[in-house]
Amino acid sequence: MLELLDYEYEIRRHITLVGEAVCEDDIKKRYGRSPASREPIETLHLDPGGFAFTDTEPIVFEASGVQVSIRPEHLYAIDMISTRVLPGDKWVKVYMDYACVVLPVQTWAEILSVAHALDQAHADGRDLLAERLDGLPHIKLD
Repeated sequence: MLELLDYEYEIRRHITLVGEAVCEDDIKKRYGRSPASREPIETLHLDPGGFAFTDTEPIVFEASGVQVSIRPEHLYAIDMISTRVLPGDKWVKVYMDYACVVLPVQTWAEILSVAHALDQAHADGRDLLAERLDGLPHIKLD
């Protein structure tokens, strides 16, 4: 199970495993802040950014007990998500526009492996976008 930690103000929201202190300890050490609130969440929505107003059905899978959702048009950009391995090399911080995700390195590796396999099986997200925008006035894709 996952939880969303809201730090308010200038610290981005964080998602991590329930009952694990690695994320909180990192924020406390770096910024001296504790979460203002916590909210349980069922699914990690991977969104590397770059697409707006998409309505495709997300692909849902499980990796190391974490339920993950990603839209097909986001698969090609999965490697554009930045990460930082936390001290001790067992946890990784994954930076997305809407939140930072803190997971065991092995879990993130499994998520990436599944996402890469799915990327091979689906149309490229840039092609999907081009199809959707074809014929719209004042839009040019390079």
